[in-house]
Amino acid sequence: MQPIKPKWSQSGLVLVCERCAKERIPEEDPDKAAEIGDFHLRDWLKERLKADGLWGKIRAINTSCMDVCVRRHVTVVIDPKVEGKDAQAFIVDPIADREAVYAEIVKRLG
Repeated sequence: MQPIKPKWSQSGLVLVCERCAKERIPEEDPDKAAEIGDFHLRDWLKERLKADGLWGKIRAINTSCMDVCVRRHVTVVIDPKVEGKDAQAFIVDPIADREAVYAEIVKRLG
């Protein structure tokens, strides 16, 4: 085993529940699933971070269930890799809240 120091270890990670978007919302709320369509919050965050030159320093990754399920929403955790700063979980509407989520990520990790 060899320890490594990825670029994001100085800033942090954004965890996006993949199960919420791909399984739970379509099963529980077809109307919301139709509204979301093929939009994936993690992919959108990745592209925004790249466009702003923050990708690498900040990584957005998909996770499995984080056991925080709220109908019509996706769980997102912003986890700063800075001593003394705690991770914060949010429930978000993946379409309506995406700009606010991005702003919070930049505020906490950028």
